[in-house]
Amino acid sequence: MRKVAKTTLAAMAMASMISPALASGAGWWTVSDDAIKTSLKRMSVGGADRMRAFALCSVKRNPKAVEALLATRQESVEERAMSRRLTQASFDCLPSGDFTLGGMSVRGSLAEAMFWTSFAGADVESLTVRSDEIGEKERFADCAVDGQLAEVRDLIATAPKSDDESAALSPLMPRLRDCIAKTSFSSMDNASARSLMAEALYRAAKRGGAG
Repeated sequence: MRKVAKTTLAAMAMASMISPALASGAGWWTVSDDAIKTSLKRMSVGGADRMRAFALCSVKRNPKAVEALLATRQESVEERAMSRRLTQASFDCLPSGDFTLGGMSVRGSLAEAMFWTSFAGADVESLTVRSDEIGEKERFADCAVDGQLAEVRDLIATAPKSDDESAALSPLMPRLRDCIAKTSFSSMDNASARSLMAEALYRAAKRGGAG
């Protein structure tokens, strides 16, 4: 996977290899329960599609468990505990085949699903971010989305690894470069940056009581 270096942060233009059932861009969060079940059972679909199916299923069935997981710090003991709890609560949502509940991609998909199902109508330009998050990844994310929440909203409406995603990432690049330079990270891929920014947008919406 292409890495996003501090000095060469650039969007990937990789063709999407995922099923159109869930990951076709704006409106993926409005698909039927039958479409979610189909994606969960089809081992041939791409990772992003299965991830979104799991996220939507979990958010619909166990929103409190998802909220609890997203309230934890990245890579913390609490995160691992909440991941296990969510796995148990959302066992019926786990896709067929190999699937690991953990890491930024899952959290990002859960954050996107929570945002679209709970805060889709929010006036994102009225929201604010914090600057005192405990985790470095969380601080990076809030730095990256500060003043650009509308652009992040547009980004998470796109299909991962699509041309639309690449286009939506472009206006975010200058800010991403500035913010990653303030961290200890040497690089960050686009999927990770998207996941972290999705969480930052969700946190801002939840904290602002938007709905």
